[in-house]
Amino acid sequence: MQPFQKDQVRNIICHECKPLHESIINGVLQLLDDPATHKSHLFNGRYENIYISEQQLPAISPILKTIIDEGAKFLNVKPENLKIGFWFNFMQKDDVTIAHSHDDDDELLSGTYYLQMPEESGALQLYFSPDNIVTIAPEDAALTFFHPAVKHEVTQHHSPIPRISIGFNIGLKQDALQD
Repeated sequence: MQPFQKDQVRNIICHECKPLHESIINGVLQLLDDPATHKSHLFNGRYENIYISEQQLPAISPILKTIIDEGAKFLNVKPENLKIGFWFNFMQKDDVTIAHSHDDDDELLSGTYYLQMPEESGALQLYFSPDNIVTIAPEDAALTFFHPAVKHEVTQHHSPIPRISIGFNIGLKQDALQD
């Protein structure tokens, strides 16, 4: 396995994923207020993480597979040795996502996939060091990978159209750790 360096960021556009967006966005909108939908990280009156499972929203499966496949290339491991945890981030006008990192458990990669990015969407800011802050303008169907220890945030979303993305962490499956 090749570790993903803390100062690396990788961006990919998944053109073949874009036709899936409408179905996924409609599913998210339907399940957003469902009592079975788990939400966490309540900041500034908004839940930053919305958990809708792959079973509830099967249209997301090809995008999750793409994320795993691309992550496996960066880590130089077989895709079947990786697991993914994911959530949706739904931002309304004036929302922000506060600075945080994802290095709580066994994550090897973190990132985001952009489903709906209207003009004036909040940008992803990655804090590699006080002198090295990278700002990434979101784009529909873009997939961004970064190290889980990198502190990051999303700047204020200015559009009246929601900004919808998928956040994720990738780690090794338990049985892959024993190989």
